[in-house]
Amino acid sequence: MRSIRSGISVYTLGLPVLLVVVLGLAIPSFLAPQNLANVSGQITALLIVTLGQMVVALVAGIDLSVGSVISLASCLVATQADPLTGVALALLLGLAVGLVNGAGVALAGIHPLIMTLSTMTFLQGLAFLILPIPGGQIPPSLRELANGTLWGLPQPLLWCALCAGAVALLLHRTRLGLHLFAVGANAHSAQLNGVRTAGVVIAAYAVCSLLAVVSGIYLAARVAAGDPSMGAAFGLESVTAVALGGVQLTGGVGSIVGAITGALSLGLITNGINLFGVSPFLRGAFTGALLLVAVCVQRRRSVGL
Repeated sequence: MRSIRSGISVYTLGLPVLLVVVLGLAIPSFLAPQNLANVSGQITALLIVTLGQMVVALVAGIDLSVGSVISLASCLVATQADPLTGVALALLLGLAVGLVNGAGVALAGIHPLIMTLSTMTFLQGLAFLILPIPGGQIPPSLRELANGTLWGLPQPLLWCALCAGAVALLLHRTRLGLHLFAVGANAHSAQLNGVRTAGVVIAAYAVCSLLAVVSGIYLAARVAAGDPSMGAAFGLESVTAVALGGVQLTGGVGSIVGAITGALSLGLITNGINLFGVSPFLRGAFTGALLLVAVCVQRRRSVGL
């Protein structure tokens, strides 16, 4: 069974459960507390950026620049003496990037792939200009927010809960959330009903970039350093995760639960690859193949001819 608007099905819900069972039986060390803690830490960054990618996918868009936004955000945080200044600059950067991407797509009519690919290239160069090699200083207070515990729960889980809760409120408790689904389902019809489609698309890209910044701040705090190539893989991985979660890349269909299950599935697969000792150079190739499979199993009338 599938929820038409959410895209959730037995496959999206069952895949992470199946992966946990298979990895638990095949690799005894998978269920070790240390490995589970590592998995939760790794999946947190992916989940946060996947939530943003899902918002863009709801309006039939795609954002390849999220990886460069993550990298640049980590560099800004790591190179500022005052952590609040670094965080504020990173958030302002994310907002600016989202507005530029959204305006390029909605107002200038540039294809999302071309627009965000151009932004990605520019931001990647800027990240290397600010911090040519990994390093910088991350304040202990910020590191504690990513690696400590609160009320007995690992901090990464709280980052996930806060971001997922914020996006859930946006989608299901605001007019913008309703308009995101309407524009993705049929932009022309939504416009005829008074929806400002351009503004909705711009807002979607702004939300996506802001969440990518949050992911970059989290990663910088987790590894206690900035890295100009830290987010390189997240563009492809976030798109793959939303597809695995049943989010239709042609718009109008998606859910928080789908984004969570998609990110969890991809994170578990990546962890399994590492535990099996498969070459990390095959990770990108495998992710690309997985994206192709995930898109192919979506309903043909939803993904193309």
